[in-house]
Amino acid sequence: MKRVALAFAIVLAVTACNVAGGRGDTDAANGGESAASVSPQPRPARPVWIDSLQMTSASSGWALIWTESPARSSALDVARTSDDGRTWDVVTPPIARAALSSGQGVLHVDSAREAWIVGVTSSSQSVVFGTGDGGRSWWRSGPVAGGQPVALAFAGARQGWLLESMGAAMSQNAVRLYRSSDAGRSWSLAASSAERPDNPQSDTGLPIACDKTGVAAGPAGPSAAAGLGWITGFCPGSLTGAVLVSRDGGAHWASPPLPIPPSACQQNGCEVAEPQVVGRTTFLVIWAYPDSAVLVVTADDGADWRSVVMPARAGPYPRVRFFGPADGIAVSAGSQGSIGRTFYVTFDGGRTWKPSVQGRRFGGNGASFDFVSPAIGFAWVTGAGPVTYQTSNSGRSWTSFVPGLS
Repeated sequence: MKRVALAFAIVLAVTACNVAGGRGDTDAANGGESAASVSPQPRPARPVWIDSLQMTSASSGWALIWTESPARSSALDVARTSDDGRTWDVVTPPIARAALSSGQGVLHVDSAREAWIVGVTSSSQSVVFGTGDGGRSWWRSGPVAGGQPVALAFAGARQGWLLESMGAAMSQNAVRLYRSSDAGRSWSLAASSAERPDNPQSDTGLPIACDKTGVAAGPAGPSAAAGLGWITGFCPGSLTGAVLVSRDGGAHWASPPLPIPPSACQQNGCEVAEPQVVGRTTFLVIWAYPDSAVLVVTADDGADWRSVVMPARAGPYPRVRFFGPADGIAVSAGSQGSIGRTFYVTFDGGRTWKPSVQGRRFGGNGASFDFVSPAIGFAWVTGAGPVTYQTSNSGRSWTSFVPGLS
């Protein structure tokens, strides 16, 4: 089984005519609706290339961008938009430029004002930068020793989690988890997995087995103060270790009982997308290729769960995003990142899903999605060209534009 990336940034392919034409497709023969045609947008004097995008509303958001083609430069910048992604203001703090020069960076956004980035220094140490005023001013953490940043999460403005990989091979992945209680200004080691073959699990319960790819902090409030957290990843032949939960600030971890039969993971293993915590509700999407994916949901920090088998046409690897306890969207995806012709929306927490036939064909050429509601979303082709696509009707039609520096 060929694995696919885990963040909601979703790999897709956009045909050459789409990239060049800047207009929607028509596919009536396959049941698709005709996308409204738009005039090609003029190319801005200073176009930007999107690396990762996190919109906080239909008009405002944050991104890691290249200000010149990534084929010529790997250096990333942090940028903000307030006009639907059409223009971007670079807000990279000068102290972060060296840490982002290699093209390695992790962005986490909580609101139009609050954002964090993780960069890697020349000595291979992670450094976290944060802002609470929309990027006008930034603070910097001390160096976090040794490792590759995998994921960053916050619960509220102060409780943070940073997951670092110490190396992965043959489904063995030693990690270290750091925690912050001061908005990312300082970090302390909360737990680490064993790094010796003769000791497969440390006394923290954080195993060396299974690739770890996602982390989430519990909801802001009492659970955050108690230190609720989730780690997800991929385990061959088993669900054990693919989902881990901590209730004591990350000091100890265990696999929670989930309403999934063990046989679901025996053929190709189970891969769990990055956990999503919305209010008091936690959503986990379990990919068990070649079977349909399963959505499991808890509203009481994992004491009780309900499960729903995703629609078969959503594919074995649907990318699911929830915007509240009820509203969400699923981008259909199959093996090797192939994107389906039908997306799905839900308004009852994933119990039922309504199909939305796409007005543009997608495939697997390295593009990504970021939705801000079940209806409004953006897509971009990483590294292929400075073109962004936007929908306001769950993808039934798309328009294209070239973003630029303001």
